[in-house]
Amino acid sequence: MSARRRLASAARWLAPSVAAACLAAAVAGVAENLGQGLGGVGTIAAAGFASLLAAPVCLVLALFVRGLWAAWRPAALAERVLEDGGGAPRLAGWIGFLLFGAFILSWATFNGVRILSRVSSFKVNVVALTLPIVVIVAATLLTALSRPLVDLIAAVVRRADARARARFGRSLATPRVIFAGTVVAIGVLLVIAWFVTVRPRIGPLDIDIVRHPLIALGLTAALHPAWRRLRPRRAALAIGVPAAVASLAMAAAVLVVRLDRAALMLEIWSQPTVAGLAVETLFDVDDLRNAATLQRYRPAPRAGAAHRDVILITIDTVRYDRTPLGKGPASMPTLAALAARGTSFAWAFSPSNVTRRSIPAMILGLSSPRVRGRVVGWALRLDPRHVPVGERLAAAGYDTAGFFCCGSFWEPSKKTGYSRGIDHVVIDSDGDVLTSEATTWLAERYAQPHDRPLFVWMHYIEPHNWMKRKDEGGKGATDSRHRRYDKALADVDGFLGRIVATLDAIPEDRRPIVIVTSDHGEGLGDHGQPFHSSDLYDSQTHVPFVVVVPGAEPRIVDETVSLTDLTPTLLDLAGFVPPDMPDMDGRSVADLVRGERVGDPQGGTAYAAMITDRSTSESARAVVKGVWKLIDGPHGLELYDTRADPKEAKNLVDEQPAVVAELKAMLAERARIDATSPFPRWSSP
Repeated sequence: MSARRRLASAARWLAPSVAAACLAAAVAGVAENLGQGLGGVGTIAAAGFASLLAAPVCLVLALFVRGLWAAWRPAALAERVLEDGGGAPRLAGWIGFLLFGAFILSWATFNGVRILSRVSSFKVNVVALTLPIVVIVAATLLTALSRPLVDLIAAVVRRADARARARFGRSLATPRVIFAGTVVAIGVLLVIAWFVTVRPRIGPLDIDIVRHPLIALGLTAALHPAWRRLRPRRAALAIGVPAAVASLAMAAAVLVVRLDRAALMLEIWSQPTVAGLAVETLFDVDDLRNAATLQRYRPAPRAGAAHRDVILITIDTVRYDRTPLGKGPASMPTLAALAARGTSFAWAFSPSNVTRRSIPAMILGLSSPRVRGRVVGWALRLDPRHVPVGERLAAAGYDTAGFFCCGSFWEPSKKTGYSRGIDHVVIDSDGDVLTSEATTWLAERYAQPHDRPLFVWMHYIEPHNWMKRKDEGGKGATDSRHRRYDKALADVDGFLGRIVATLDAIPEDRRPIVIVTSDHGEGLGDHGQPFHSSDLYDSQTHVPFVVVVPGAEPRIVDETVSLTDLTPTLLDLAGFVPPDMPDMDGRSVADLVRGERVGDPQGGTAYAAMITDRSTSESARAVVKGVWKLIDGPHGLELYDTRADPKEAKNLVDEQPAVVAELKAMLAERARIDATSPFPRWSSP
């Protein structure tokens, strides 16, 4: 056979798989992105981006399956297992055994991991080294049982099929019936396993992203037999031509979006879809904003204002009512001392109830629903168009440094955007080590004269991991939670004390502004929730907020504030004019810190949102005005007087209709603001 004929033969063999993979990926991409608000070009481009990943995967799998099919020759195998009467009970026996074996191996692996994790206190290496032994033992037992089990299943099927032939005159255990029954049985078992066993154990999980691969793989599989049933020319017209047209349309849309519509490409990237994953995997979205100079993000200076050094310390998972500021039992003398010499906001609320939503909102000055990005691991990778506070201050001429607990959130190589603008970054999960690094660096920095102001941001993780601590006494699950949590707070207060001691050694005229706050609270059993990211009650959203400005009078502010006010306030205190809407929707409360006005206990507002993503299955919103808090969530509307009812035990929604109406109007206004793009200088999708 000539080379040309071989190429033609190969092309004919490949054509069904290429056409099926391209058309299936296109259909799946369009189905996935309809309703995302991307417009016609955006939807086609999103399907194209998704196809860059999906089409090759579908093609490789199709060729692999076709190769296996040719090697195993199932038709010939089926003929070999046929018995008198047309039945194949032994085939049923082997398939039944394979299903049983898959179940046993899954059961052994699942329980092996659970038991080993419990015994080894979740030591990864112990589990990884021991689990293969469990699997090998299970596989050995299955191998030993294979022959007798296959014989047993075959005998049962053979007897049942004999009765069927006697009654219906034909076998019901033919290879085709067995394979069809197997597919149906697997589908039913998977659905039952998902809803009965898997879903209840894993909790909230967004699985919408699997819709695309299911459609793509299913359509790829279906198009192959369709191609085979059609004549070559008809198959090319019915499947090949639509695949080619779809591919060309997607390629054109991808080029237009990549070269000319950066905002639309970032909108596609931010979606929890295969298209977003493709953009994340195949492109560097930071390139879309790297052409902009740093000066573009420089905040406007306030006339005559000094640019003070600023130390921002955020502590993960701090409930206000467990600290001494809220008359709580945790031993935190340093936090109490800072509050006594600065401004302590008694009613400060986090923008959300989980770090990946609260921290971005805090450093951007935006409500959490207005923060654009993509969930990557535990973090929310920020849309590159966002400008965090560190980058704004760097653009204003500040030296910047960061000491952070967690690489998955702050490591620059992760490109989450949180540490953008931070020149000197130290990552360590041990708060003791992190504190030593920070105090050494600060002491050396302040030992030398500098003509540039300084911004330092620190984030501690210790209270988040309170459950890993050993309880040193007492009984009761709730008491144990409180003791372990309070000990974690005490430990981080010790770290805070070392930072403050280092800063107190600095001459008074050079001492920085110090801000201490938290990203969210912790349930600790309140409202049935031991941890966070599950509701918007005060246990998960009411946090400390302390601002110490050298020379300012100490005070306690009873006015409600939000941690979306953090960045505007920080910029204001540092001598700059904070941006307003649409760049930021937080407000500066520097006037309260400077004593330019007195806080109003019945005034001030805060807004928080729980946002659905792949690990949060429910959404909720809450607004606070003065003493009143309205939650609109899975349980409907809930109204609480947070001063008179700090545990939020009595829902007053039916008793205070006027208050409910006012706060519902505020939620409606917040929804309007949330829909406003935070990127006014970028073209919209």
